[in-house]
Amino acid sequence: MIDRTKISRVTRKLFYAARHANYHRTGFCNVCKRRTVFVCLGASDRWIRSCCWCRSTPKYRAIIHVLENTTGETLQAFARNNRIYELTTTSPMFRLLRGNENYEASGYFSDRPFGIKLNDLYWNQDVQKLTFASESFDAVISSETMEHVRLPWQGFAEVHRVLKPAGIYIFTVPYHRDQKTVSRVETGAGKDVYVLPKVYHEDPYRPEDSLVYTDFGTDLPELLRPIGFDATLIEVLDYGSDIQDDLRPMAVFLATKTSAAPIGLNTDLAVKVQ
Repeated sequence: MIDRTKISRVTRKLFYAARHANYHRTGFCNVCKRRTVFVCLGASDRWIRSCCWCRSTPKYRAIIHVLENTTGETLQAFARNNRIYELTTTSPMFRLLRGNENYEASGYFSDRPFGIKLNDLYWNQDVQKLTFASESFDAVISSETMEHVRLPWQGFAEVHRVLKPAGIYIFTVPYHRDQKTVSRVETGAGKDVYVLPKVYHEDPYRPEDSLVYTDFGTDLPELLRPIGFDATLIEVLDYGSDIQDDLRPMAVFLATKTSAAPIGLNTDLAVKVQ
């Protein structure tokens, strides 16, 4: 049977790629390990170029860069002997590792039961209340996820719980280099209070699931310390692999589990607007 939706999507991407040919770049993709063309699909975001082979974006190429530099192994080699959990079902890592016995992935589908496997490849999980056993994984990966979590510090604590001792959490979030972390929505009074205008990011499955609850800033590593993480910001800039944020380094956070349990977690923590 012809998948007309997929044909339409591919045709549309080819059309936009042809329109913005001057913004494409050649290079080496550090995710799929191939010479490639990094394709620009829109002039307004010309630095968000996707590998024509694995469809990785600069953010995911930066995540893989940090993972491989931290572990000293390629992603595929690391996955052979270590358990990995990723909080998405649409990434290049998912496409490379799905079916690997050491790899688990999950989506967030609020209209379906959490804690169940939706198919052979991924789960439906709420990061605020993961159903995996404690100390299950050597590495957890997420990209542009935690800003959408209603209680982000509870989500970070759950990631901490499912990591093995000295396990690593590598993630990206929209990061504000000129401010401290602020909550856009206060959640500690039993109901949500919107202290800043509502902002949504693109979610093709359920747009209402993409509300931004938190704007993360320069104090994020400090805020993760009471949870039991030693976190650091790593800035990755590699023009050869087209890892850049509009000619600036791409910001990736590396959080290492340093204690067995959260030191002083307040699940209702809401950082006030500065």
